Amino acid sequence: MNCRHPIVSASCAALFVFAACSSPPYAARTIEDDAEMESNVTVTDSELYDVLHVGRNPLVERVPGTDQLRVVVTLRNVDDEAIQVLAQMSFLNAQKQPIGDDTNKQVKLLAPGETITHTAISKSAEARDWQLRLSWNR
Repeated sequence: MNCRHPIVSASCAALFVFAACSSPPYAARTIEDDAEMESNVTVTDSELYDVLHVGRNPLVERVPGTDQLRVVVTLRNVDDEAIQVLAQMSFLNAQKQPIGDDTNKQVKLLAPGETITHTAISKSAEARDWQLRLSWNR
């Protein structure tokens, strides 16, 4: 269909508007949207995935003097009910391999609409990367 023709262009515009409001498949996300999804954070359950959002820019820094890795991740409950989440951080080497430096599972209580931070610090300076696993505390 040639959308440059004046009569056809109106049809094309109507088709695009209709397509935008239709059922799947949906328009693809932009690269910027994909970049916002933090790959270092995983959520174990689809229901939890729907109600728990993670901040776009986690703080990752070295602790002065010890060179340990410190990670701060923002968590937000977008549900209208309080939730309890288990958070466990694993620290990894430069090849993204586990180094046996995992935190205990920590319970995070989030009221409806509440935003909190989860902070973890590696045991050693060997840590170069990290992985945060979030699951229900039920």
